[in-house]
Amino acid sequence: MIFYGTKATNIHNGKVINVKCPNCEANTSMTYSIFGKYAHVYWIPFFPIGTVGVIECDSCKRTFEVKELPEEIKTKYIRDTERSSIKKPIWYYSGLFIITLVVAYGFYSSKESKIEQSTYIESPQKGDLYEITASSGYYSTMKIDSVLSDSIYFFVNDMETNKKSGISDIDKEKNYKELYGFSKVEIKEMFESEKIYEISR
Repeated sequence: MIFYGTKATNIHNGKVINVKCPNCEANTSMTYSIFGKYAHVYWIPFFPIGTVGVIECDSCKRTFEVKELPEEIKTKYIRDTERSSIKKPIWYYSGLFIITLVVAYGFYSSKESKIEQSTYIESPQKGDLYEITASSGYYSTMKIDSVLSDSIYFFVNDMETNKKSGISDIDKEKNYKELYGFSKVEIKEMFESEKIYEISR
């Protein structure tokens, strides 16, 4: 279940002076508060969705929404808030910043992983585990037993799985029985075609 909704926080306070309260009719000042509204997911703010203002008479303490006020008070309120250059808090965008960082990290991690995998292909070592797409369309593994000048010998896993996430279930020593040799050129071709899709060292 995704928890989402809207919340509001106070982002600015001020006063309008020399106005007549529509409730007590006193010539007085009124204190206003502006609340910024934002959308959130799991209580993390994602983006602002507007503001709402309330104003309180300093004499009778009656609270009004701005839209309820006479034009004279509205005009002073608008003039005062425009002068104040009220800005939305930067943390209202926290969720968007988090998503941006996660995506950026994903791109960086993927790039680093590709560099690492290419290094493993160029300098294979005994014990390297290759995750492969088998000819059946399922997934399996093969493990380097020895590396020669132009070829590599692998123990090939007897078992296959229909999910990449199932590789850990079949990566058991008892499943590696038969030894096969491949040229280094063949291994590079398998890697470039993504038949070999992951290498662990």
